[in-house]
Amino acid sequence: MINYALEWKKSLKLHQHSYEDFVTDYPALKNGIYMEKIDGMLGALIHGKDGTFFQTTTGNVIQDIPVLFEYQNLFKQNKIKEAIIPGELAARKNGTVLPFNETQSIVKKSYVPANKDLIHHYPVDIVSLNGKKMNFKQALPFIIKSFGKTQHIVLPEISMGDIELFRKLYNDVKKKPGFDGVIARDVGGKNHKIKFTSTADLVIIGAGKEGMPAWGKGQVSYLMTAFIDKKGLFRTSSKVGTGFTQMKRAALYKMASDLTLYKSNGDLYVKPMLVIEVKFFRYRMIPTMTYKFNSNTNRYEVAGEMKSITFSNSTFERIRQDKKPNRYDTRLEQLPEWRY
Repeated sequence: MINYALEWKKSLKLHQHSYEDFVTDYPALKNGIYMEKIDGMLGALIHGKDGTFFQTTTGNVIQDIPVLFEYQNLFKQNKIKEAIIPGELAARKNGTVLPFNETQSIVKKSYVPANKDLIHHYPVDIVSLNGKKMNFKQALPFIIKSFGKTQHIVLPEISMGDIELFRKLYNDVKKKPGFDGVIARDVGGKNHKIKFTSTADLVIIGAGKEGMPAWGKGQVSYLMTAFIDKKGLFRTSSKVGTGFTQMKRAALYKMASDLTLYKSNGDLYVKPMLVIEVKFFRYRMIPTMTYKFNSNTNRYEVAGEMKSITFSNSTFERIRQDKKPNRYDTRLEQLPEWRY
């Protein structure tokens, strides 16, 4: 089955910016469409002959929750027999979006009765209705007209116009818990993601270092990270050693121990299975050690030095269980300058 959530995300080709860079690069913006970005899990609503369900970018299927019944009723009223609608799945309690880690846990356990009513969907686009493919300009009027009138389908706040409207929405969204930025669309044919903090998703390839104080307490000292390029090579990035609670250091120590393939110079090299989100302030593009992972021998084989991206003041933000170590989720192109 096609992963519609992932394919939609790929087609969007979001360029990530800081607030300062965006308002500097587009000071005379006249025709932007701005939508608040929920800090949730991307999920495509699929409706058709196989039923009505959500599909996440990792391929998980979510069924039998109230928001899906609301979509079914809406489709019945509008005589819609087929639909693919990307959006953000988020957990809400008392009208407030919960932090990402809570959303992730609740959505992953959507089968738990107490979780079902907490899951909401923020539709952000329409791929197709009744078999007709739609672009964003075609989808937007339907989104504004049809969504947000139910309890669990929530219409994101949208503004359309010049850069001043973007500034206002950005500042308004910054005050709301559970939101992490603004999406700007149809700007010179490009789509942009402006987040409150700069982040990147990286695959964990190792942890270290034996002999350091934290390690003696059963905690990791740092994580070794990498991007995955278009050829599947692991281009190493910064070691991430801050942003952890002691509990998280201990949990990651156990993870590293369970996934250890071999040791080298006091570091543990682990099977590439987990993705983390890293927060940073600055980055640079420099040659770093690059590896090919040999799944037959379970070893990282040196492929030489290749240009990669490293960070200053990189800080662990969270584990992204909704993402996988692959050429898209952990791509170098997350940083916009890489494209050029």
